Amino acid sequence: MNNAIRAYLHAGLFLLSLNFIFGQNQKLADSLIARHLSGNFQENDLDLLKRISEEETDPRRALAYADSLIIKASEDSLFDYIQNGFLQKGNALRAMGNSPSALESYFESLNYAKRIDDKKGMGVTMISIAGAYSEIELSQNAKIYYKRGISVLRQVNDSVQLANALLNAGDLYFYTGVLDSALFYVREAEVLYHLLDFSLGKAYSLGNLGMVYAEQGKDSLAINKMNEAIGILEDLQDYYPITVYLTFLSDIYAEKKDWKRAFDYAERSLELALNYGLKDQISEAYLQLSELYEKKAMHKLSLENYKQFIVFRDSVKNIKAVEEMANLRTNYEVSQKQTEVDLLDQQKRNQQLISLATGIGLLLILVVAIGLYRRN
Repeated sequence: MNNAIRAYLHAGLFLLSLNFIFGQNQKLADSLIARHLSGNFQENDLDLLKRISEEETDPRRALAYADSLIIKASEDSLFDYIQNGFLQKGNALRAMGNSPSALESYFESLNYAKRIDDKKGMGVTMISIAGAYSEIELSQNAKIYYKRGISVLRQVNDSVQLANALLNAGDLYFYTGVLDSALFYVREAEVLYHLLDFSLGKAYSLGNLGMVYAEQGKDSLAINKMNEAIGILEDLQDYYPITVYLTFLSDIYAEKKDWKRAFDYAERSLELALNYGLKDQISEAYLQLSELYEKKAMHKLSLENYKQFIVFRDSVKNIKAVEEMANLRTNYEVSQKQTEVDLLDQQKRNQQLISLATGIGLLLILVVAIGLYRRN
């Protein structure tokens, strides 16, 4: 297993299964946010929040708008908006490296999709659940939800989401080292993206094909595909996948002993990751630089970068551990609250039964009394 696969496994990255699966565009997001802040818009406020949370590429801002959407939609029990809000919240949490909390949001989204019988919503959310399971290395669970999601999306005839699902399934096969299957799924997705003329999808399919070719030792094809993908993604201001592709390119040039390019790509990946708070990729970029310096026998610099890798790696792990404990506590509190609600409901039902029985008893007494009165 070469360094590129090692990097991929360490970071737990499944590119198109993150929040940008739905076609994000930062330029459009900025325009929508400006309209929302100005208060000068004609569309429904919930529609505007929904579009912002879908288009925003900064996961921190996307999370804030998704939460706003959920809160506002909950006021009037608008389940379709709530479903989408939880979906986008899950996407943002995953982009921030918090897959366990993302799964909770995804399952909330799936419950609401089933509640309103939204087949497309169910399919999309199942694919997102599969991607989250992939990131925490529960590949069997991921395969189950990919299979279910792809099956549902084929029924609703949504080519965009089907292409996304196929690409994500290809990611899983790439992760598990089944390169032929990975190539099959990614190519099928690429065909759909080109038919749809979907720029973001084209970029991801190109970049992921490049990763597969890199693992197959087809360096020229890999370099061309990933650089083409990076060019498209830069125009769309979608930086998370760029950092991943840059790390792969750094590995390719390191294998060729082209140290200048290897360092350039690794440093560029780190810079982008730092700018956008992508902790998984910050950690991965520091590890990449550490290994490059080690190969160049620059041990002091290698150690410095490795220490930074440990800091950010442990930071991500600690955040996840704290969040998982918080989730356990929240689940317990919710279950306790639900028990209290159930008890109150039962008390209300008992009171209703007592009232009903009392009413029936009084009615019977009245009937008997009337009968006796007439007889006398």
